Amino acid sequence: MMSSNLQIEKTCVWCKRVFIAKMTTTKYCSHACNSSAYKARKREEKEQKDSRQRIIDSTDQTLEILSTKEFLKVAEASVLLGLCRQTIYNLIYRGQLKASQITPRITLIKRRDIDEMFAKAKSLQINPTKKVEKEQEFYSFPEIKERFNVGDTWVYKILREKKIPKIKRKGKSYYSKTHVDNHFKRNNTENIQEINDWAKIVELCKELNMTETAIYSLVSRTGVPKKRDGRHMLYSRQTILKEKGLIKEKEPQYYTTKEAMLKFKISRDSLYALIKKYSIEKIKAGRYIKVSKTELDKLLNPKL
Repeated sequence: MMSSNLQIEKTCVWCKRVFIAKMTTTKYCSHACNSSAYKARKREEKEQKDSRQRIIDSTDQTLEILSTKEFLKVAEASVLLGLCRQTIYNLIYRGQLKASQITPRITLIKRRDIDEMFAKAKSLQINPTKKVEKEQEFYSFPEIKERFNVGDTWVYKILREKKIPKIKRKGKSYYSKTHVDNHFKRNNTENIQEINDWAKIVELCKELNMTETAIYSLVSRTGVPKKRDGRHMLYSRQTILKEKGLIKEKEPQYYTTKEAMLKFKISRDSLYALIKKYSIEKIKAGRYIKVSKTELDKLLNPKL
């Protein structure tokens, strides 16, 4: 092993003596200099702390003296009220604070005139802040799983990929109900009761010639609707077949804005307001907007 003959020449920060350092970060030539510098630094910190305390004590004494004076200069009034001198002059110029100009350079303010200014001032009523984040506008993580019958992996995937807005309350995360509902509505996982074709894992393995591990992976990854029947968990056969490409999903039908306006006899502004209020699915086709037929019919003509 080769040894280095490199010598680091440095100047001691405390005594200014030149010495050979063992490391590039060394600041002092000896332990004595290091100790002396440390003590000096601590003394300086203590002096600064004492100085700040003296300023605070003197300020308290000054305020106590000013509060007992009958006449105040502009500078004294600014100290008493905690305002800058220009603000005091502005109050005087606007007639809110009475003052007497004794000489061109001396302006005095009566202490009782300051009290009178506050007595005449209008009381400002501050409206309480509206609570925007209502409890019913957010889901907890377990609520999402229970409502939409999906597993942890799928929920984490959706929350991350769709960037669902969230808030923190007492260390727990809550997710925007509107965004979550919109996503699962588009993916047809909300209407579990409408599904009538359910299958067990064993049945799916035989039908699709897949292992249980592969089925569980597919279910977790794609968020296949599921429900419990006694000791067994059932999964939507039709959804799994769609995910495997064995069933072609019907193309969703849409109204153009003009068709929706004519059919339901509403204005364009009213249509857009409904789309926004009820989060109706829409797509953009070129320069035009198309609206989901199913959702709009269900909202405006529920008898169909």
